[in-house]
Amino acid sequence: MLNSAFLQIFIDLALLAAVVVLLWRVNANLKKPLLMAHQEMMKEIKEIMAESQASSENFLQKLEQSRLALKEIALELEIKEQRVKALLAKYAGGQNEVEGRRFSVDPSDKYAQVIDMIRRGCSEAETADAAGLTEAEVGLIVDLYRVKNEHI
Repeated sequence: MLNSAFLQIFIDLALLAAVVVLLWRVNANLKKPLLMAHQEMMKEIKEIMAESQASSENFLQKLEQSRLALKEIALELEIKEQRVKALLAKYAGGQNEVEGRRFSVDPSDKYAQVIDMIRRGCSEAETADAAGLTEAEVGLIVDLYRVKNEHI
């Protein structure tokens, strides 16, 4: 009986060792697919991060371009504001001359006289009367001047 008890214990220990080895192998195989899945997820996350970084860099570049464009527009507006102020000061200083149809422009240059009068706020009819031209000629001179100076 003693031998059968030792034999039973030996078989039980061998069976226990087999079960432990089997569980260890199953556990090792279960971990491998999880590691693969984790690796795939990490790869996807890295791709998403790279795409996000590229998009944010593109956004920052566009933002900087917009900032520079707005700065340029602000500068242009400031220059135009200064021109308007200068014209207003010039108009306020020479208002009596406008009413008397006397201008600082050389009288022989009718085109410059027309442009100067329009800039001072005279109507096309007033400008035509003062320059000795028709209203259509004054309109044509003004339109040509605007087209010529649009690209400057």
